[in-house]
Amino acid sequence: MAGAIRHLKIHDTLAAKKKDFAPGNAARIFLCGPTVYDYSHVGHARMLLFYDMVTRYLRFLGTEVKVIVNITDIDPKIFARAKAEGTAPEELATSYIGELLHDTAVLGIDGFAFARVSDHVQTARVLARRLLDEGKAYSASGNVYLDAKSAGFGRLSKMTEKELADCRLDIAPGKRSPFDVLLWSTGEDFGISFSDSVLGNGIPWWHMQDTSVAMAHFGGRYDMHGGADELVYPHHESHLAQLSALTSEKEPVKLWTHVGLVYVKGKKMGKSLGNTVAIRELLQNHSANALRLYLYSTHYGKRLDFAENELAKCAELDNAISGAADKKDKVAYMKKFMQKLDDDFDTQGAIKVMLEAARAGAGTREMAGILGLRY
Repeated sequence: MAGAIRHLKIHDTLAAKKKDFAPGNAARIFLCGPTVYDYSHVGHARMLLFYDMVTRYLRFLGTEVKVIVNITDIDPKIFARAKAEGTAPEELATSYIGELLHDTAVLGIDGFAFARVSDHVQTARVLARRLLDEGKAYSASGNVYLDAKSAGFGRLSKMTEKELADCRLDIAPGKRSPFDVLLWSTGEDFGISFSDSVLGNGIPWWHMQDTSVAMAHFGGRYDMHGGADELVYPHHESHLAQLSALTSEKEPVKLWTHVGLVYVKGKKMGKSLGNTVAIRELLQNHSANALRLYLYSTHYGKRLDFAENELAKCAELDNAISGAADKKDKVAYMKKFMQKLDDDFDTQGAIKVMLEAARAGAGTREMAGILGLRY
């Protein structure tokens, strides 16, 4: 398939519909990764494994893919846990980054570059100063804000001005508009502060942290932005506004893709709720192949209600596929498999094709490789 030009249909959150995407010779993907103050859980696995599959498929099509995963290591949650454990925030973050890399290696995630936001603070300084110089940002009460309305704030989440006004962000004296995005904060104490003669002693805010990484590695222009769907507002909305202001382009990112959240007994899986299931705990009783098949059994854009008994059933599916994984895929089945992935990465349909092939005695080697299954 090397060198082949193929057109995919991928749902774009900004356009609110499927868009035609021809990856060509190269593709650049930016992912919003986890905040590192605990072990990674199934929700993280779902997001990372989906984009691992996307990356594998694009590479199969002959596209050279570069993936940057943003790691948040400047955050109040990190500071709070470090304080409780009597350690330095940077030491705690470094420890859990190591645990994240361990989990991704066990899952077979390959070819991602992980970028700590703390390594991009100087970039954040430069960008914030530039926006001030260009009149696209302003200082108020010691903080620096982006004039977000001029950058089209609200386009990604499709929220009306009234809805945006009702969800005021970063309330502080002197802020000109509820839409304006905090770029640099001097009023927060996360156990770390950076001195700057222009911006003041403080930290780059959450949205600017990610934008700094995207600007440093991709110049703010790339093919796909990915992350959990709960990040659409305010995080990705703010990220788009910042990129638009910095690149002077209305749509600096070709595709905004979002993965549905994982729920447990009707509640969102999250560290703050204490209902997370760590990746490493699951892998004590289930294979990485079974976890992949389970997470791929629901369309990536939909909510997934986690049920370990359903995950256990995927071991049987894994066994059925593995029996044909040593033989080259037949063209007819491979064509059907690729058509499923071409249509907004329909992994559920692709798995059904693999099972059909295996039951017919055909091979599944290439298909298994695209889904990251290891035999």
